[in-house]
Order: sequence, then C-alpha cells, then structure tokens
Amino acid sequence: MVLTYLILTGSLEAIAIVLAISPANFSIAFPARPVGNSDIKSAVLSSPSPPNPAPDTASTGLAEGIYLYGQSRNPDEIKTEYFVFEMRQSKVIGAFYLPRSAFYCFYGTSDRTQLNLTVVDSYDGSRSPYSVNLQQYYPISTISENDRRILGICQEAHKQQVWEN
Repeated sequence: MVLTYLILTGSLEAIAIVLAISPANFSIAFPARPVGNSDIKSAVLSSPSPPNPAPDTASTGLAEGIYLYGQSRNPDEIKTEYFVFEMRQSKVIGAFYLPRSAFYCFYGTSDRTQLNLTVVDSYDGSRSPYSVNLQQYYPISTISENDRRILGICQEAHKQQVWEN
C-alpha cells in the first residue's frame, strides 16, 4: 500500500511524501515533482496486504510502555522514518511520521519482533493492515514532547477500538 502525505508550501503548490508500507517494513520516498490540485483528491493509492494472524500474546517481547523506533539511532533527523507507540497487554496505538511533517495513526497488536497493525489514513480515514519488523529499526530511548503529542492524538482517536474493548 502507498499512503501519500501532502505538505502545503508557502505558495499554492504542495509537496507529496509517499509512505509505502509493506508486510515486512515501511519506507518513505520523496517524489521529484510538486503535486497538483488533482493529486490532492487521490492522496492515497492502495493495494492492501492480507491481514496478519493474531499474535501469541504470551510471547510478547516488549513490556508495557511508550516506545520510539527509527531508521536512525538519533531522534528527529529530517527525511528519517520514525514511529512512536504505546504498548498495553500486547496491544499498541501509535503513529508513523517524518520530523516536521504529517503523521499517520495506527493500532494493533505486537508479538516478539513484529507489530501487526491497522494504519489509518489521515485524509480519508481508510484503514489498511500491515506488519512492521521491529528488528529493522533502532529503538530510541529519548521520547520528545512532540512524540508524546503525536501519540496522544492517536491514542485519543483509537483508544476505544483498542483498549476499551
């Protein structure tokens, strides 16, 4: 699946950031051309992956708490993918983001090294299943106020679906 961020610049042009999430990983690519107004209406291109089976909650590798992972060992690097999430009883709520850009909320479950997620498109609210292999990212111990702010937005939006069932 490919999700597209749209960032408005000082003029009426927009820059798109494409978030492509595969069953084993997710990555972000920056297109070389500005996005036109017609592209804004079709912000999300999708070919959803099949849903993941429910994990064995007895084998969860992460304790309850808030986590930050990234492509870099250092937080807040421009053009670097990060995701912040909270773990409670093998269930997660969080967000994928690039620093100083838009973000996408997700919720789901965790097993030893993988997050089995539903990613929520920020523009149209559509949902798509994905998995993220935690071993392909660096855990980061410093969680910023901005990370907590983003996480709080996603928690508020999805807590009933995840923790209040």
